[in-house]
Amino acid sequence: MAASGLNAATYDREGRSHIAALADYAMHLMEQMKYINEHSFNNFQMKIGLNMGPVVAGVIGARKPQYDIWGNTVNVSSRMDSTGVPDRIQVS
Repeated sequence: MAASGLNAATYDREGRSHIAALADYAMHLMEQMKYINEHSFNNFQMKIGLNMGPVVAGVIGARKPQYDIWGNTVNVSSRMDSTGVPDRIQVS
């Protein structure tokens, strides 16, 4: 999972460049997967789901703290990923 624009320093309200950066990252991941498959004689497949909206973020866990994000935005993106077509980027 990757997220963009989670804090005031990275969130661009007018230009929304954080969304373009995330989409660009997704496309680069797909290109890299093709490269890996060509040079390792494998056939890995990847599905990506992109969604935009509000999230809740925080650190959970007492013994092994981890930063995580929750919310409908994350759930929709996850569903788009799990039901998407392999080697494609699904956008809401």
